[in-house]
Amino acid sequence: MFEVITLGECMAVLYPTEPIPLDQAATLALDVAGAEANLAIGLSRLGHRVQFLGRVGADPFGQRIRSRLQAEGVDTNSLLTDIEAPTGVFFREWLPDGARRVFYYRRHSAASHLAPQDIAPETFAGVRVVHLTGITPALSASCAATVEHVIEQAHAAGALVSFDPNYRAKLWDIETARKTLLPMMERADILLIGHEDAEALFGIDAEAEGSRFEEDILQRGAAFGAQIVVLKRAERGACARAGGAYSEIPAEVVSPVVIRWELVMASMLASSLAGCVVLRWKAPCAWEHALAPLPSRHLGIMLAIPAWKEDSAVCSSLQ
Repeated sequence: MFEVITLGECMAVLYPTEPIPLDQAATLALDVAGAEANLAIGLSRLGHRVQFLGRVGADPFGQRIRSRLQAEGVDTNSLLTDIEAPTGVFFREWLPDGARRVFYYRRHSAASHLAPQDIAPETFAGVRVVHLTGITPALSASCAATVEHVIEQAHAAGALVSFDPNYRAKLWDIETARKTLLPMMERADILLIGHEDAEALFGIDAEAEGSRFEEDILQRGAAFGAQIVVLKRAERGACARAGGAYSEIPAEVVSPVVIRWELVMASMLASSLAGCVVLRWKAPCAWEHALAPLPSRHLGIMLAIPAWKEDSAVCSSLQ
């Protein structure tokens, strides 16, 4: 029985190990990446039972993803293998001036073929949280239908639905995204939204709104019916509201190199699963202060979260 289920596309990522353009790189490192997979790994390293749902191709990249998730303690029994479509791939580069560019090759990928019938009804029995993002419904109509189906099945099983709209302009236009994502956001129990996503999806100008912007977004999320609303503010940290309680995550809890929002979300959900009062943020913030400075064990973009058994001294002090 699993505590958390995530669903989405996990891809292979290739990147230079030094800050140079891709066309100048002699060698590339290979890793796996994906917002939902990152969260799954983060929660698994923090001691929770997690299952990842999705599709990969019958190719070396798909096997790499499956093996990596399994090595991280994430269950992959519901990660299907598509014998006709390939695993999605993307390339990432860090340029000398600090700029980053990403090149995706995911159209018609195995994950884009995910369909409601791929999800067994008994999947959600005993699950406490199902985490979804707006990336998945952007991949195809069948993926959008699958996310709708999963939300329905999760609620029917008594699980909370955690949703991050994670709007990607490269995947779809804003009007289509709004028509698809806003109804999903209305059905979320935990809503996690970035400030840029909020501007795009709600049609709000943060600069014009000024100091009212953050409270406006939190109120809109609460009006949808979400029990917890978290607004991610990039280098300014995050703020959250549950009922009448308001709190903030200081900016220093995230990595100075990469804004690891999956780490923030993983620690928040882990704190909730452990029975902590989520909006006190003492446990999540303590985890962030302790974990963010730790070096990543991988050259890719996976989370710098210590495994529970390997770093028990850090984790046990935060229980």
